[in-house]
Amino acid sequence: MCQELILSWQATKNEQWFPVGRFAKQSNVYSFVYTKGAKKAKENGFIGLASMQNFDTKYYYEDVFPLLKNRILNKSRPDRDEFLKWLEIESEDSDFEELAKTGGIKATDNLQLFPVPIKENNRYTVSFFAQGISHLTRKTQLRIEQLKKGEKLYFCADLENPQDKNAHLLRTDDPVEMVGYCPKHFAKDFKRLFDLSKESFNIEVQRVNKDAPEQLRLLCKINCDWHSDFSPFSEPEFE
Repeated sequence: MCQELILSWQATKNEQWFPVGRFAKQSNVYSFVYTKGAKKAKENGFIGLASMQNFDTKYYYEDVFPLLKNRILNKSRPDRDEFLKWLEIESEDSDFEELAKTGGIKATDNLQLFPVPIKENNRYTVSFFAQGISHLTRKTQLRIEQLKKGEKLYFCADLENPQDKNAHLLRTDDPVEMVGYCPKHFAKDFKRLFDLSKESFNIEVQRVNKDAPEQLRLLCKINCDWHSDFSPFSEPEFE
């Protein structure tokens, strides 16, 4: 169960993403704190969040923060059950789980959320949607529709990507086909885990949603040993 979400913000002028804060849930109390990345983002135009302007204050709320609530699909919508199936979420008490998988993305702003993994039984496990599917050929999109639950996907560096030196793609085995990208915010940690725990490192198909929008089409899961030298999001800007 997701208990903490990182909030990232994208600068308009250079499209760079910055981790600017952390939302946490403990029992029925919600909290938010800015990270060191917020101060760097401020140099690139970040002005903070409405009603939470002090970068040095920890904020508490007895319900889901309004910023998050506005990014959760309305629970009265008739298509919500199907939506939760796409995300493989069973409980209605799953606001953080929903945001962890969808990213809480809205067309009206430049914010995105992603989960902080929880160490369980010395394992690292995260579900995520493959990125960039809308840019793939129709042939490749049809290949994605044929993927089976549990099918292995390979984690490969995109060495010729001029925009992102940390970009990693996901491909199938036979026939070999690139089926999307690893989410940008996970790429560095996945690479660390691959280097530290290569023998146990595994990414597989968790679910294919043929009728869903491209950004919710291919749900994947990574599962590997949580190496003793590994800590998620260990860069200073996440602190």
